[in-house]
Amino acid sequence: MHRSSLPKRVFYFAVVLLAITLLITGCTTAEVIREAADAYLSSDKAPNISAEELYGILYDDNPDNDPFILSVRSPEYYEKGHILGAINIPWREVAKEENLAKLPKDRQIVVYCYTGHTASQITALLDTLGYDAINLKFGMTSWTINKDIAPGRYEHAKHSHDYPLIIEGVEVSECPVCP
Repeated sequence: MHRSSLPKRVFYFAVVLLAITLLITGCTTAEVIREAADAYLSSDKAPNISAEELYGILYDDNPDNDPFILSVRSPEYYEKGHILGAINIPWREVAKEENLAKLPKDRQIVVYCYTGHTASQITALLDTLGYDAINLKFGMTSWTINKDIAPGRYEHAKHSHDYPLIIEGVEVSECPVCP
């Protein structure tokens, strides 16, 4: 047997085993996924960690409590700068079998991207798959002010709008309590 064919055979064996298990138990793949998602969403686990909290953990002189750090940014931005100890798996590559195998099941994983949006989705995916993942709130824009490393910082004047709202059942065109 060729060495590179072994992981594929193991994967296919696992898929067949899962299919047999689903048939025996009467569950569908959709049910299993829905149950995993429901378990994640109904837990009281915080979905985010702040940069201050993560910094405190990483620099507390106790390596035993350090989480696994996963950057889901592009390799180019990872090379420009990343959080101490982080590994890089671009977000589109995370769910590949060989990349999931790089992630620990017995340690918390802090996932970060540029602004926290994409990483929050990867965090939910990983948690649904049974990992203990948490999103770095606001991503690299909360970790550094260096715009070469963390572009895309939110700008109030550029990104905030005053679109109509429904307040107490009435559409208002201006925010009544805004400055």
